[in-house]
Amino acid sequence: MVNMDIFQLFFNYLEERPYNNVYQNVRQDADYLEAATKETELSQQFKELDLSDEQRKIIMQWTDAIQAQESAYTAVVFRMSMQLCFSLLMQLFNL
Repeated sequence: MVNMDIFQLFFNYLEERPYNNVYQNVRQDADYLEAATKETELSQQFKELDLSDEQRKIIMQWTDAIQAQESAYTAVVFRMSMQLCFSLLMQLFNL
């Protein structure tokens, strides 16, 4: 996981984006592009390792579990962020 200051993270993703779709936005995101490049390099290195089928299976299951955990974490943070935004809107509306 990328270590970032939480306020910088919010700023990066709340700033106005020139595009309205995910694909074009991730193609503009430096962190995403760096992670995608690193994933491609490591995937190629993994393919070149001399591992048994059982070893490959264990590693693939492990990476699947890590990705599932990160996806669940992302969903929780997104839900919390949406709840915070709606709460803030309600507070501002009551002013």
